[in-house]
Amino acid sequence: EPAAARIGGRTRYLAIEEGGTLVAAAALRIKTLPVLGRGIAWCPSGPLLLPRVGGISDEGRLGPILAALRQQIALQEGHILRLRLSGLSGLSPETIAQAAVAVGFSRGPGLPYRSLALDLSQDDAMLMRQLDGKWRTDLRFAQKSDLVLEHGSGPDLEKRFMTMFEATKVQKGFQPDIPPQFHFPLDGPGYSVETMIATRDGQDLAGIVVGYCPGSATYLFGTTTPAGRQLRPGYFLQWAALGLARARGCLWYDLGGVDADANPDVTRFKTRMNGVPLLAEIWQAGRPGLVTPVILGLERLRQRRKRQ
Repeated sequence: EPAAARIGGRTRYLAIEEGGTLVAAAALRIKTLPVLGRGIAWCPSGPLLLPRVGGISDEGRLGPILAALRQQIALQEGHILRLRLSGLSGLSPETIAQAAVAVGFSRGPGLPYRSLALDLSQDDAMLMRQLDGKWRTDLRFAQKSDLVLEHGSGPDLEKRFMTMFEATKVQKGFQPDIPPQFHFPLDGPGYSVETMIATRDGQDLAGIVVGYCPGSATYLFGTTTPAGRQLRPGYFLQWAALGLARARGCLWYDLGGVDADANPDVTRFKTRMNGVPLLAEIWQAGRPGLVTPVILGLERLRQRRKRQ
């Protein structure tokens, strides 16, 4: 709901039933054009599929679920429906692609979500063995560097994190589309955020922000001060985050996306943790006629002006 409000849109919730039994659900963020009343309905990390017995998603149900969403949102209501299933859906990109194309979807614009996830059902010894040797060496160095962990939520930790984060932004010249301040106020049964800071001798050296949903945790933001780099506090914090996520009952720790072209150093750091590769592609469907190309054309124009 805050994400929809941020773009001047609205939230829509849908349940998909089969024979009176709930099989899937979707949360849509809808932004419409004035007068036209139609626009783009975005379903990030969804729809969510209810697993079959044994915890395995039924691949055969994905097509009918996508078809039901397309029928309601695209064909009946006239919006462009875009969706990107969760990388942790348990379905392969090939399976999703076959099901989506078969019911009238095509590939949507934008980059797919690429990441890596660590299986937290493993104990610390198994996770440690899984790490690349260089990553493991840097972690052990950090663990011997007298670093102290502080973690939790609240304005004090958030302010200290942002002081380091703003300095990193200036140094590296980047601007996140959605900043940490968007996440900090969000707290409820479906989502919460924790700030973790590594210190030594009372000095803040690095920090990360982790988001928690039932069953999984996601690394959202990280920053390290110039004074802290030689002590490898980022390794110290990520290892601590794995343990804290497992203590919360999380089954997976998503490393929050990788982009080798835009950020090769961070990609190397994450890749060396040897997690399970995740790939979630964007799919879209519209209604035949003039409205769909008009919406897409106006979207491209807006994006061009934004870049300029």
